[in-house]
Parts: sequence; C-alpha cells; structure tokens
Amino acid sequence: MSAHFRNHTEFSEQDLRTVTPQRPGAKGNSSGTSKMRFGSRSSRAASAGFTLIEMLVSVTVLSVIMGGVVAAISTAEQTFTRTEQKTDMYENVRAVAELMAQEVGQAGLVSLPATTTSAAIAANAAAQAVTVSSTTSMYVGEQVLVAGTNEELVTITALSSTQMSGIFTKAHVSGVAITALGSFVSGVMPTGVTDGSTANILNLFGDINGDGTLVYVRYTCTPGTSASPGTLTRSVNTITPGSNAIGTSQTLLSTVVGGTGLACFSISTTSATVNSIAYTFVTSVGFTVSVQSTAPDPQTKAYGQMTKSFLNLSPRNVAAGLEQAQNSISNRLQASPPNVASY
Repeated sequence: MSAHFRNHTEFSEQDLRTVTPQRPGAKGNSSGTSKMRFGSRSSRAASAGFTLIEMLVSVTVLSVIMGGVVAAISTAEQTFTRTEQKTDMYENVRAVAELMAQEVGQAGLVSLPATTTSAAIAANAAAQAVTVSSTTSMYVGEQVLVAGTNEELVTITALSSTQMSGIFTKAHVSGVAITALGSFVSGVMPTGVTDGSTANILNLFGDINGDGTLVYVRYTCTPGTSASPGTLTRSVNTITPGSNAIGTSQTLLSTVVGGTGLACFSISTTSATVNSIAYTFVTSVGFTVSVQSTAPDPQTKAYGQMTKSFLNLSPRNVAAGLEQAQNSISNRLQASPPNVASY
C-alpha cells in the first residue's frame, strides 16, 4: 500500500509538471509564471497613449507658439502698411516739388518758334505791317530781333494771324529769321501787383516747356484740416492775345492739411532801376506743404502727416534779367504780355 501511495504521489507530481509548462531556460514554475505576467503589463502600458494632462500641456504650448507667430506677422504687416503710407506721401510731395522747381526755373524765358519774314521789307520810319511765317507767342509790346545783314530790334505794335506791325528802320529780305531775346521781368509774378502771387497762389509764365510757346501757369494751394483735407492744383494756359480764360485745374495733391489759410508760398524779391524805370524781380520761391496719408494707420487709426519745405526754388531766367538790369542793359528786359495781368 505504501508502494501504491508512492506511485500515486509520483503520478500526481508528474501530472502537475505536465499541466504547468515551463518557458525555455526557466528554473521553476514560480519564476516562469512571474515573467509572463510582467510582459503582459508592459504591453498594455505601451499602447495606452497620452494622458489628458499631457494633451492639455501640448495644446497650451502650441497655442502660445502660434499666438506669437500670428502677432509677429500682424506687427510686420502693420509696419509695412505704415512705411508704405509714408513713402506714398513723400513721393507725391517730391513729384510736385520737382515739377514746380522745373517750371519756376523756366519762368521768364522768352522765345519764339521758328519764324521768318515771308516777303521783303522796305525801311520805313512809320509802323508797317509785314507778313511772317508765324505769329505764335508774339504779343504787342514784345521786342523781336530781325536777323540778317541789317539786324535790328523791332517792337511789335499790332498783330494778326499772319502779320506783325512795327517800325522797321532797315530793309530786310524775305526769309530772314525773327527771334525773341532776353527775359520777362515778371516771369514769376511778385506779390502786390495786379494778378500777382500770394501766400497761396503762385503765378508764373514764359516758355515753360522750352518749345517756343508762351504759357501761363498757376498753382493754387488750399490747405484744409485732417477731417477735411485741402488741395494743391495747377492750371496751364497758352498765352494768346485777347484771351484771359483760365483752363481746367489739375489736382496735384488732395490731402493738404495744416489749417485753412496756412501759407504755402513765400516770395523773395530784389528791385533794380534802369533808365529811371524801377523793376521788381523775384529771386527765389519757397514752397512748404503739409499732407496726410490717404488711409488711417492700421494700429492707431490716426492719419499720418508729413511736412516738407523747399525754400530756394530759383527762377534762373528772371535772375538773368536782374543781372542785365544791374548792368543797365534795358533792351533785353521784355514787357509782359498784356493779358498776363488779367488771368
């Protein structure tokens, strides 16, 4: 019976060993079973993902970064817009100043398009009408030079579309050139004369474009307020005898500020006397203008403003006339066209 019990016990232990398999290399049932359970927990932890706290932290950090990027882009865009507005204001004022400087410099220039006599002219102590190729830019009171071997200065006393009248003391052949010399004393109209310049109006005339055509130019500056900006306009009129109509004005600046009545132009003059006749010459023109941007600043919502001054625009042809007057040369000082004082 003891043998039978032993055999039964051996059978039971063998059965237990068979029922509980061991992993290769394991030293016992307890150790093998423990290792299998540890591997199962590790696999579940690896597949669990982020926790709620980790997700919230990640979203918060990403939001801060994106907010900084958006703020930087917005600041850069506002800076670009602000710089662009200032550049536009500066470019507009500079373009106007360059145009004005060119026209002030040309003011006072006297010239004619190519003009010749169309027939022979006999000497005569009395005024006579002679046919010429063109009377463009001629006016009563102008002194013209009749060239050729018998060169002389002739003062025009009357005009028609094809003829000029004057006293020709010398004979001239057909085809002789007729030119105009000198400069206009009042090429830039001084203040205090009929139709003269003022603190907000600049009047000038002459062969402004250098093409032999006399034109009259008027700049009108009307400053306004930030809420209601003013303008700077320019009108150009070809000088034609008997006509004093002002043409349509062109707006050069539409955002002029500084206050109603603010002066835009300053005129400097010098006087000279020749043959007991006193002349007033404009020696320099100053131009000061304040403008504002066409759109408000994207951040402050206020309009940007800029003030520019150009204080020494020189009328070189008028200055040449002053030099001639100071040297007592009067036959190069041209009288103004009669209708200049009535525009």
